[in-house]
Amino acid sequence: MLNAEKLIVLDFGCKTEKCEGAIGVDIDPTVNPDVVHDFNVFPYPFKDNYADKIYAKHIIEHLDNPKKFIEEIYRILKPGGIVFIETPHFSNYVAYAEPQHKLFYSYFMFREIMSGVRKNIEVLQWKLTFYRTFRFVGVQALANKFPVEYERFWTYMFPAENIVLKFKKI
Repeated sequence: MLNAEKLIVLDFGCKTEKCEGAIGVDIDPTVNPDVVHDFNVFPYPFKDNYADKIYAKHIIEHLDNPKKFIEEIYRILKPGGIVFIETPHFSNYVAYAEPQHKLFYSYFMFREIMSGVRKNIEVLQWKLTFYRTFRFVGVQALANKFPVEYERFWTYMFPAENIVLKFKKI
């Protein structure tokens, strides 16, 4: 039996809940990350085409330059590698709960931030998530089928929870 090559997984903004088997990267040394780094400082301390997977949950909203963050993720990711990014939707009260949040993301603002790498990725998942009640009554399905109409007309009646993006580097 051949040994499978070990995947290199980075968990950006890991806090104390690092993904199992991942290299945790965080600005806060008190959470004991594997690598202490400020994501507002470029370049990140990883070589080109280094990681097989990158998780970035609830980190992009804290950054000064989200486009540069996406470009750095793309640089670090191996071809065929997968990224998972999640951030609060602007209609979620959590987006405003922390004074460290610098931007408030809509579905379309997130698309604009991704514009620099859009030709070189395969989007695997791009969706708005909702609390259970709104999922149960079909709001999540409708919002993801009609994101323009959702953000234009329904956002404040049915606030979203997060924006989730999963893509593969081509």
